[in-house]
Amino acid sequence: MRTPLIARPIQTVSLTPKRRQQQAFALPRFLKILLILGVLITLLVTAGWYWAVGYVSDKLDLNPAEPPVLSTPPGTKVANWPAYHGAHPKDLIRPAESFPFPINWGQTGPAEALFAGPKQYPFMCQTLDSELGQPLVDNQLGYGTAVSDDSGNVVGYSQDCGLPTRLHYLGYRDGQFFRSDEQLPPAADNEELLIRAESGTINRFIYVLLMPTSHNDQRDQPDLSRWNGKAIYHFKGAIGIGFQQGQARFKRLLKDMRPALEQGYAVLYSTGTETDNHYNIWLQEDTAARVKQQFIARFGEPQYTIGMGDSGGGLQQYLISQNHPQVDNEQGKQQRIIDGGVAIIPYPDMVTQITYGLDCELLEYYFDHLSADRNFWQKAERRSWIEGLAYNTGFKPRLDILADIASVLRLEKPPVHQGATECSYSWRGSAQLVNNPRFNSHYPRYSEQVNRENFWTHWQDNRDFYGTDRSGRAEVPASNVGVQYGLNAWKKGDISAAQFLDLNAKVGSWKAQKDMQPEHYWLISGDDSLRKYSPYVEQNMSHNGQAEKPATRIPGSLAAAKGAYQSGNVFLGKLDIPLIDVRPYKDPVLDIHHSWAALSSRARILDFNQGQNPNQSIWISGAQYDARWDAFEAMVRWLDSRATGEVQENEMPEFASDRCLDDNGNLIARGDGVWDGTWNGQNEGVCTQQYPFFQSSRQVAGDNSTASVLFCHRVSVEEAIESGIYAPLDARPYRAQLEAIFPEGVCDYRKGDMAKSW
Repeated sequence: MRTPLIARPIQTVSLTPKRRQQQAFALPRFLKILLILGVLITLLVTAGWYWAVGYVSDKLDLNPAEPPVLSTPPGTKVANWPAYHGAHPKDLIRPAESFPFPINWGQTGPAEALFAGPKQYPFMCQTLDSELGQPLVDNQLGYGTAVSDDSGNVVGYSQDCGLPTRLHYLGYRDGQFFRSDEQLPPAADNEELLIRAESGTINRFIYVLLMPTSHNDQRDQPDLSRWNGKAIYHFKGAIGIGFQQGQARFKRLLKDMRPALEQGYAVLYSTGTETDNHYNIWLQEDTAARVKQQFIARFGEPQYTIGMGDSGGGLQQYLISQNHPQVDNEQGKQQRIIDGGVAIIPYPDMVTQITYGLDCELLEYYFDHLSADRNFWQKAERRSWIEGLAYNTGFKPRLDILADIASVLRLEKPPVHQGATECSYSWRGSAQLVNNPRFNSHYPRYSEQVNRENFWTHWQDNRDFYGTDRSGRAEVPASNVGVQYGLNAWKKGDISAAQFLDLNAKVGSWKAQKDMQPEHYWLISGDDSLRKYSPYVEQNMSHNGQAEKPATRIPGSLAAAKGAYQSGNVFLGKLDIPLIDVRPYKDPVLDIHHSWAALSSRARILDFNQGQNPNQSIWISGAQYDARWDAFEAMVRWLDSRATGEVQENEMPEFASDRCLDDNGNLIARGDGVWDGTWNGQNEGVCTQQYPFFQSSRQVAGDNSTASVLFCHRVSVEEAIESGIYAPLDARPYRAQLEAIFPEGVCDYRKGDMAKSW
């Protein structure tokens, strides 16, 4: 019989000293599991981090294959350059053309502009990006981009990025794009469209001419049998700060212009008239005029040319129409560049948009970090009262997730947002791009030395107009000194006196250009620390991110602001060609191309023309409908009717008049008064009720519907109270506080702009 287990003697095992030591340091099972999980999580987070960095780097093209700009020629920086103070370009006769157009095949066009001033350096070549090969060698001194032979040996450098003039054929077969260089492709039954395309460089930018043709085309004997004798100049938009050639995208160009090409229209285009590349309006006009010269020399003069382009592509149409005079002189008649325009989602100009655009991050930082009543400002609608721009309670600020992660990494509580505004959703990133001389979003395409020595701002791109300081930095042509943010909201009772005073005491301004610090915009600013990321750029605000009462407001340069007006960079309202301002209504989705920009242009036209508007029409459709080709058809009819005498000069035909359309393109209303509203002191028209307008931060602070003031006239707080600026409020009890906040006085927008001499 077996001995019961309980009665068995206990056997002991003697442990060695080593074994005892191992057991003493043994971890409990649950700790082992936690440790393994911790290691796995760390590995996953690390792998995810490197994947995210790689993904973002690829999306932002931070590891480009193209060679960088290595150095610049001497004399790139110009110190103490005065702001422009000459005649307005509308009053200047352009010099006679000095280049013998057409450009011969295999040769390059002019590199020096005709009248737009000296060449800008650094200048990034983008011929490889455009699939047009390497640029031509123009120096052996290391300036610009290296050019290599087939073995990869450097044979020279290109600072002006020239290309030989070449012939291409583009089209579609079975819906698929094709391109053939130099050789006419054999005919095919499935061919839907055949386009003769010419490319080369004019003013260092890549130009493209598109002409509908047939298989009878020859290089020196173009077949124009499919051309209807009319042309489109295709301007393009976006925000660029110069210092680059721009990428010509043949496939995109053909796609965008296919409806017109199929009807027989020729198309002219240049990367030099694409605002994604630069915003020098003189250089844009100079380039457009020369591209048209090349077209005329190659194919003959078109019956008329219609401008067409989105955003900055529409803005150029306003400014070129204003600035480019049509006059008779000793060289003969100076022809228009465009005879009519279809401006899609345009602004009136760039500089008066940046003014309120730069307010955005100042205000957003105040709401999120400086306000004494941050809970109140969590709601996007309330921020809209101060920013003026649209809001949406279902949206989040752009890059909000990055800002939240960065806050957590800094052991800070992320700000709470109930919705977003156009400021935090669409304008985010603009302050860095436009206003910081130490931020270059294309930094991988330039050497470390070039990145360090150049000043990367919109102002620098236009230094010939705005002037430079003693170090060569361009001056800023705007100011917020005296601006009473949220004045209308206080007057209406939407915010309290305490909130109004706190806002204006703490909001501050941007620092002077010489004091700007590097951005903390993660990878796009070359900063690999996500912990430092900030969407606001508070280190470049006058208060350095700290609550100061009152925070200093630093003005820009009044001379630069005068230069902006005098040089034609501000749309004054002079428009002597027919133009349709067309856009889908996307204010509710916080599109940066807000609808009230059309009213700003209209108000300026009415001011300039003593209340008359014979040439601008506003078409706004539902967000789901793009009315650009409807507007184009109306513009064709408008110009044709002028040619036959059915429509007189300075007459608005009914078929092109103001209107609003629904999401399917059906007419809601048209005619005089459909866009009336508070902006012109009238009852709201049918279209205004359908598609209501927002405003800018300066308008809700007192500016009028032109939204064009760069430097306001200021009056003392006492005079402001007495003259009714605060009416119907009684601001006398707050006089001392207002005077402390605004020691130099407050804006009196009734007096106009200090920078404007008209």
